[in-house]
This record gives sequence, C-alpha cells and structure tokens, in this order.
Amino acid sequence: MDEKKAEELIRRLAAALRGTELYSATHPLVQRGVDSLTAAAHEGLQRTPTVIIGFLGDEVVVDGTRLPKSTASLIGFARDLRDRGIEKVTLNRGLSRAEVVGLIAAFSDRASPVPLADRLIARGVRNVTLGRIVVDEVSDDEAGIAAARRVYGTAVETAEMLWNAAQAGDLPDPGAARKIIDGLARLVTQDRTSLMALTALKKYDNYTFTHMVNVSALAMAQARALNIDGPLLREFGFAALMHDIGKVHTPLEVLNKPGKLSKDEFDVMKRHVVDGAHILRRTPEMPALAPIVAFEHHLKQDLSGYPENIGDRKLNLCTMIVSIADVFDALRSNRPYRQGLATVRIRSIMSEQDNPAFNQVLLKRFVNLMGLFPVGNLVRLNTGEIAVVTAEHPTDPFRPQVKIIMDTDGGMLEEPVLANTWERDGRGEHPHAVVEAVDPESTDIDPLTYL
Repeated sequence: MDEKKAEELIRRLAAALRGTELYSATHPLVQRGVDSLTAAAHEGLQRTPTVIIGFLGDEVVVDGTRLPKSTASLIGFARDLRDRGIEKVTLNRGLSRAEVVGLIAAFSDRASPVPLADRLIARGVRNVTLGRIVVDEVSDDEAGIAAARRVYGTAVETAEMLWNAAQAGDLPDPGAARKIIDGLARLVTQDRTSLMALTALKKYDNYTFTHMVNVSALAMAQARALNIDGPLLREFGFAALMHDIGKVHTPLEVLNKPGKLSKDEFDVMKRHVVDGAHILRRTPEMPALAPIVAFEHHLKQDLSGYPENIGDRKLNLCTMIVSIADVFDALRSNRPYRQGLATVRIRSIMSEQDNPAFNQVLLKRFVNLMGLFPVGNLVRLNTGEIAVVTAEHPTDPFRPQVKIIMDTDGGMLEEPVLANTWERDGRGEHPHAVVEAVDPESTDIDPLTYL
C-alpha cells in the first residue's frame, strides 16, 4: 500500500473511533465514518489478503510503509492505542461493514473490563485481530546462522502445532502461520544463504514439520528471485507451508510405507490434495492462494498426476514453484526407509522426464538458485578431505568455495582451511575438487557451526 492510501486508511480509522466518543452509534457522522473506513479497508484488501497496521513508539506503520512523523493527529492516535496495549491491528480480506461497526463499538467501550480482543470476538468480528509487535532481538554475536537457526527452529515448532491442531479436527491458526512466514520472509530477503543452509539438514525424526518449513523457505526463495516481494511473497510462503496439510487424514502406514503403494493405498494417498483444500477453504483468514496450491501441487504441466479429471485449467505460478520445492526437499531428505539423495542426482531425476512434471523454465532457475552443492552441504574432496560448502561459484556450480574441516585420515582440523575449488595451482591444475556430498549424520558433524 502506498503512503497516501496508507495515511488515508489510518485517518479514517482514527476519525471513526473519535466519532463514537462524541456521538451516539446511530449518529449520521458515525455512520459516515464507518462507511469511509470500510471503503478504505476494502480498497487496501483488494491488493493483499491482509493489511497490518503497527504502532512503533509515536510512529504508525502500514504494511511496512512508515507514515510521516509530522502528523500530530496520527501521533496522538498511536499513543492512545499503545496506552491501551494495542501495538498491531490486522485487517483481513472478507472484512464486512458489520465487523467494522463491531470494531468501532468495541474500541469505544473503554469502561469494559473485558479485553478488547475478547470484545471483538463477542461482537462477531473475525476479520480484525489485535496484538503486540514481537521483535526478536539479535545481538551482534548472534547474527547470521545463529539468528537464522533460531527463526527456523521456532518455525518448525509452530508447524508442528498447526499440524496437530488440524489432525485433532481443529482449524489451523493462520495467525501462528503468519508469524512463521514473516520470520522466513525476512531471512529470504536478508540472509538467504543461512536459511538455505538450514533447509539442507537431512533429518527424518520430525520430517513432516521440517518439510513444511523447508518447502515454504524454498518457495519464497524462488519467488524472491522472480522479484516477488511484500505481501505476495508472504502469501506464496503461506501457501507453501500449508500445501500438505491434507495429509493429517492420511494413515501413517500409507505415509511411511517403504515400498510401492498398492492401488488402494495410492487412492488413499491421493485424497490429501482435496482434503487439504477443504481444510484451508473453511479456515478463516486463510489466504485464497493456499487451498489452490494444496489442490494443485501434484498436477503436472499437462494436468496429469492428481486429482484426476479436473477439466482444463492453467496451473498457478505458486503451485509450480511449490511443486519444485516439494519434490526437491523430499528427495534430499533422509527418511526411515531411505537415505536422501545428492543434489546432482535430484537434478537429474527432476529434469529428465519425457512428460515434464515441472515448468522447465522455473526448474532451471531453481537449479541455478540452489547450485549443485548448496551452501551448508558437507562434501568430500578429491584429496579425501571433508569440507563444508561456504559459497557458490557464480558461473560454475561444480566448483564452490569450501571450508576444509577434516583431513585425509579422518582427523578434525584445529583451524579449518578456506579453499576456492575453482583456483588453479602453479601447474594450471585444480588442487581441490568436490567429488560427492556427504551425509552429516554419518560423521556426527554439524556443518552449520562452520558457517
């Protein structure tokens, strides 16, 4: 939302709240204020599924746009809400005029001992949420991978909570999901290298939840590379996070079966795309893109795959991006019944298909984005040494920068050695070359500690 429209929305919100303090709820001025606020909110929500209004000190921020400090009325408005414990107001697509009336009425009832958030619920206001702004403090010595690890760990824990709620028959909490996406979106924009390194860890004890977070991060990284940013970037991440939620209804013996599924078992597995779409469609505040991606993510470019017999349609861009991230992360992850594959092998599997499952332009961009040996991967060199990939070569994916941490005899080096595998020696030869990826769990090495 541009600055002019953002300021207009806040002015109308402040005017509507001020009007209820001066006049009765039925007064024409109050009704006009409600109409004006509803119109401004609807205009903003046409472009994005949510509009987030934050109050930082005396400043007002709308969807990342900081409004001018010089506006005295806005300063007073921000201080008033902050004094009442409100730092953030989120408007969601679907907001009705009746809900705006309920919002204004709840705010005007200052004498009530009931918390404002509870008053909104009691008045049937579902598309407005109130809260505080939570800012993770990251110290100077906890920048980079340490800060990214904390965001990633919290995201995995929250993903588990969302999954368990859906499995119990409840609706997943979009507010909790949105917190995951906000944190991951910041990392994708500010520190993609650390985030991609975290997604490369091959774990299967909590695969379901790490997979949710990984697919979201990988999808947002692809979207960001396409210059998608802001609310739309977060909507892509949101849809990616929830793409497999329908599997909460799939029996574990089918999900984790090591061999090929029987026809009946595969029919059960295929239901998760429809189940996921149903769960997400009936969840309030869920971005419209999420059920679409849940429904489409196992369709190929020619609409084969599943669900079958869906008629003619064009796959959503987000669906095509999520499909790539989904398969890539599944193939590289260790599972109870198989080891994860090396990136070069995954690239071959995903690219060499007579009937392409993936949009080939997007797939090529993804391969270039990730590289053959992504940052954070453990690799074996031609010398027999073990190293951690610390940077990719801009044009040669076979020759990354590495940090050598283990000698040829298997001993850990006291001081890791940085090596550019693209550099040649005095004889014009490459003294170091990556031979293969190594599973960190087979060596008890955490490669992230070396980044």
